[in-house]
Amino acid sequence: MKVLLDDEGNVNYDKITRSSTVQELLDAIDIFLKDNELHCDKCEDSCCKKPWAVEFDNVCVNTLCNWDNNAVRDFIQDKLVMKENFFKQFDQYVLKKDANCNFVTKTNLCSIYEQRPIICRLFICSAKSHRYNVIRELIGAAYLEALVSEEKIRNIYITHTILDMIKRNPAVLAKDYSVLLDDIILYAQEEGWLDVDDLQELYQAL
Repeated sequence: MKVLLDDEGNVNYDKITRSSTVQELLDAIDIFLKDNELHCDKCEDSCCKKPWAVEFDNVCVNTLCNWDNNAVRDFIQDKLVMKENFFKQFDQYVLKKDANCNFVTKTNLCSIYEQRPIICRLFICSAKSHRYNVIRELIGAAYLEALVSEEKIRNIYITHTILDMIKRNPAVLAKDYSVLLDDIILYAQEEGWLDVDDLQELYQAL
């Protein structure tokens, strides 16, 4: 998989297959950013410096807390707040902040760059194609929802039936970002997150 600029100058990916993983997309993004350096001080979006939500996913939080359940609980209680995702209509955790992201330093660097949230890893401060935005939003939604689901598993008695419903999300209890994109797309279809018209375009080779 390769992330590139398409004929219209938008960030795009060349193709995904049934065996493509989220991590492969993240690796392709890293290569793209090395070849197309984007300077933070020239970023037009400045998401980390505006009162927009900085969204946290399960793998990010678990990694930051060294996979310690008590530390995860404390992190969520102290640093995050629950907010509804209006686009996909589920609850998610976002960073408690007034303006700037708490993890951005005075020199405009991310202090948790190697463990930053999936939504930050997927975001590129450049014009993006529609299908790149769709796949980015679906991946983000699955992992964001997974953090809330895992917190329920940690703190609430859950029947096997409810647990089976939660675990339909392939990102729940994931140890990393090696989840198949195909599984996320299938889950997104089941949840009604994905338009039928977009589905075919996601798999088309560029």
